Amino acid sequence: MIHSVLLVILMLFQATPASTGTTDLSALSVRKALEIAYRQNPQINQLRYQIRAQEKQEVLSFGISDPEIKYMREGIEGSDFTEQRWSVSQSIEFPLTGVYRTRQERSTTESLELNLQDLKNQIKADVKTAYAQLAYTLQSGNLAGERVQLFENLREAAQSRADMGESSEIDAMQADLQLQEARNNQEATFKEIMNARYDLFQIIGLDPEEQTYDIAFTDTLSYMIVTIDQDEVMEQLQVHPKLKQIEREMEASAYGKKLAKSTYLPDLNLSYYRQNFGNNYDFYGFEVGVSIPLWFAARQSPKVQRANALQNATEWKYEDNRQLIKKQAEQTWHSYESAKNNIERFRENIQTKSLQLVQMTQKGYSLGELGLLTLLEAQRTYLRTQEAYYQTLRDYYLTVIDLERYLQTDIIFN
Repeated sequence: MIHSVLLVILMLFQATPASTGTTDLSALSVRKALEIAYRQNPQINQLRYQIRAQEKQEVLSFGISDPEIKYMREGIEGSDFTEQRWSVSQSIEFPLTGVYRTRQERSTTESLELNLQDLKNQIKADVKTAYAQLAYTLQSGNLAGERVQLFENLREAAQSRADMGESSEIDAMQADLQLQEARNNQEATFKEIMNARYDLFQIIGLDPEEQTYDIAFTDTLSYMIVTIDQDEVMEQLQVHPKLKQIEREMEASAYGKKLAKSTYLPDLNLSYYRQNFGNNYDFYGFEVGVSIPLWFAARQSPKVQRANALQNATEWKYEDNRQLIKKQAEQTWHSYESAKNNIERFRENIQTKSLQLVQMTQKGYSLGELGLLTLLEAQRTYLRTQEAYYQTLRDYYLTVIDLERYLQTDIIFN
């Protein structure tokens, strides 16, 4: 079982160069994962079709009704008097009404387009986050393999010393128990790798038939110095797609209010006709009519009040989202700053000392100068340090990925 686990982990770590074609999944980079997600994500595709439908709604918002063709005939039975008429009539709403409706629909379309941009940014962050989590579990798999190797070497050394009478058999038994624990840890890490793979596949919408074990993941967690200024993050919030989207909603609601007020204005009705009073169609005429908002208390006035309430609600929605995004951006930046400081401490001091410690104790144990417990504690310290380093590196990546959404730019995995 251990042998098969190692084989699968080795396949997952295989560094195959990424192909430029999206159909070739022998290697899956972040870039290719994003291409798949943008193409197959259900939410993105749903919003794309909503935008397409809304664009057609713009065309339908001009307020042009179909003309009416009418024929009229009347007369007294038994009499020669007969009147006939052919007429063509056209209803036309007040021009401002159509203008305001068209602008309202256009603002709604722009709002949906900005919503799509914000959704893509969210999907990008989700894909990068899932990939970073997978890269972390893959690195944990490497560390689990190193743990097994360390305790295999320790068991051999302890058994050799026991065979030569330099230590008791208890040391060899304890070393063997540590080795078995390391192997159990490797099994658990393998399960985490599988779960992280499926999480990434689910986010990008990868077809189950394409989710094979021979897919290599080419992007890894490697520390890179990224300096992000807090003031720059706060300034970029002014052009955040979510806030710009709500601004377009506010614009649409303002036009909706003007549209409601324009219903007080009269609509027009034009009619042109040919008329026959019994001889022939010798007469031509026309009619012009206007609508009178006589029942404004039951029709126009509630429309205006409703539009005004919707506009106020949208303004409060903007303020709520503005404060929420500002808070989230500030919290994310402070998390980034903390993770950055932690990772630098690991790289400058802790990692080097923990490695030196385990090397010195291994040498001391082999020379008989140190006991097994001292070596075990040194190895555990080294392994804990390595695990904490990779956890901190993962957290550093995740905070930078979050900040990318506010800065509207790619920083890592680009």
